Amino acid sequence: MFKSILVPIDIAHESSWRFAIPEAVELARASGGRLTIVTIVRELSALFESAHLAFQLERMVSDARARLRTIIASIETAGVPLSQDVKFGSIGPEILRAAAEQAADLIVMESHRPEMLDYVIGPNAAHVARHAICSVLVLRKAAAPD
Repeated sequence: MFKSILVPIDIAHESSWRFAIPEAVELARASGGRLTIVTIVRELSALFESAHLAFQLERMVSDARARLRTIIASIETAGVPLSQDVKFGSIGPEILRAAAEQAADLIVMESHRPEMLDYVIGPNAAHVARHAICSVLVLRKAAAPD
C-alpha cells in the first residue's frame, strides 16, 4: 500500500510526534514500507538566534540531528526500515521537498500542538495537504470529552 512514508516532526514539541510516529510505524509495518522522520530547522529561528554565521547554523542542525536520534531511539520501530533527515528552511516547503526526495507516497503528520485550543488545521499541515503530490494523513488526537 504505502512504500515510503514521511513523518515531519517538530523536535521541540512532543505533541508533534507522540501520536504520529507510532501511527506511521504501524502503517509502514502493515504495508511493508519504509519510514523517514524529518525535522526542519526554521530559517526564522536561525535569524532570531543570529545563526547567519555558518558555524552557528551547522551547530543548530547538529543539535537537531542529535535530538532527532534521541526521539527515534525512544520509539519502537522493530521491523520497519527507518531513516532520518534534518532540513533547513520554511517548514511547509521543506516538508514537500523531503517528500519528493524520499519518493514518499504518504505524509503522516499531526495538525498542530493540542495546546493551541482551536478547531482549525495548523498552517503547516494545511500547506502540505494543499500542495503535496502524494497522500497526506493529518492526525488530530481526539480531546477528552467534557
